[in-house]
Amino acid sequence: MEDPGYFLASPIIKKIERPYSWCMTTDAGWCLYPDEGMLVVAPPDYPKLAEGLEIGDLYDYVSGPDGTAGGMYHLSSYLGDRYYFEWCEQLVSLVTKGKKLQRGPYRMVDWSVALSELVEDKNECPETEGRGPFWELLRYGLRGMTFGPVACRKLAADFAKWQEAASALEDTRFSQMYTHVRECFDLANGIGMVTYPSRWSEGGEEFREPKLGIETLELLEPPSEVTV
Repeated sequence: MEDPGYFLASPIIKKIERPYSWCMTTDAGWCLYPDEGMLVVAPPDYPKLAEGLEIGDLYDYVSGPDGTAGGMYHLSSYLGDRYYFEWCEQLVSLVTKGKKLQRGPYRMVDWSVALSELVEDKNECPETEGRGPFWELLRYGLRGMTFGPVACRKLAADFAKWQEAASALEDTRFSQMYTHVRECFDLANGIGMVTYPSRWSEGGEEFREPKLGIETLELLEPPSEVTV
């Protein structure tokens, strides 16, 4: 698997009204080019990941009182840094009392699904239909989907609940990543969205999987003679 990219957390967002075009003029008079970071997309097997937002619609980031419009949370600090994958597996072990993923190799999607299945427990988590701690993050975090306000709130609550146990590990690197990713979902907790704009490839080719709502961008391709 490739090095992980980054999460983009947007705590204050504004829905862009239709009709859309490949270059939309903002109130400030500049051209806004739509991209996947603005588009709400959801996995076909779990559209509720984007709950609180309209799938297929575009949202713009709004600056807060301090002038910032969100945060970019990198998941690697140097080329070849793949600790985030190890961190996810450690996280699963923490919340499941030691469950571990069977040895791979794995494709990105298979790894994500297998990890999320380890935290599923309908007896312990009946209110979420068995989706245990961090299920959404583990299953869809690196797959370019949109985490809506409801999913962000659930993940922020997971991080808060497991903070003491994470700190008790006395693992500095694990704790640093835990705090880093927690800040991302705390920022969007119940009000904004988190996206993973990075693309990744397998076998030297860009990998794309089905996404609900992606057709909006496909309809907004700029004219072939225009370079954006």
